Amino acid sequence: MTAALVFLIGLSAAGASPASADPGGPVAPNLDQHCAVQNSGSGPTTIVIPADRVTLNVESVGYAPANSTITAFYTISGSTKTGTATGAFDTARKNATFNFSVSNPPPGATLTVTYQVWWHDVGVYYSNFVSAPLAPCTLENTTYVDASTWNDYVTVAGVSQRCETVDIGVGGRHAYIREDIVTVNVTHGSSSWPSWYSGRPVWIDYWIVGQKTYASGASGVFDSDGKATLSSVITTPTTGAELDILASGQAGSRTFPAHFWTTIAC
Repeated sequence: MTAALVFLIGLSAAGASPASADPGGPVAPNLDQHCAVQNSGSGPTTIVIPADRVTLNVESVGYAPANSTITAFYTISGSTKTGTATGAFDTARKNATFNFSVSNPPPGATLTVTYQVWWHDVGVYYSNFVSAPLAPCTLENTTYVDASTWNDYVTVAGVSQRCETVDIGVGGRHAYIREDIVTVNVTHGSSSWPSWYSGRPVWIDYWIVGQKTYASGASGVFDSDGKATLSSVITTPTTGAELDILASGQAGSRTFPAHFWTTIAC
């Protein structure tokens, strides 16, 4: 784990209150990194290279999430590597999540992820950024994880997978596809009381390397113990691909995220 990420103040438009780095401010950010490996090239020229998977989760706090536009991008000190993603706050979850893959991350560099948000209905613009040491990912170091800014209000307590082959043929004809049934156990964090979450919504989304955005998975509610079990089906899964699971749970007026990585088993 690195030290907690440093939140640096950006700017806000006229009519809006000054931008705040407070995690309970207009945009509550969570940033994490973890090391992985990925293939580059194809056929006999395929090589394996280290990669830093960067995930930014932002929450709309104090503003309705509807009618929003978000641009997120990263830069790396001393490097021309960069990446940009766009999106909007989910109207139910009140958050948005972006993923970046940084191949061959330069050692000793600083990662800066900037997010710019427009709430069009109220005419508010907000910009801020998060900086941290870039994860030291190498082929000898593929298990490093830094999620030091993520809270523990919601946690992923466990993930299981079940592989099935389903016949989707009709009229006596057979056509088979593979499915990966992913079951996620979500619970309140150690610092929160279950009653805060009882009966409140919880969602599961997932991202597979190569996809542009998260796919919506199952939704449900927390039980009286502040726990939930949700299952999603991934059709024709890519065996061995990295599966990035995001759980979003609501308590009070806030939406708290939890993050979990695993490998597709089917």
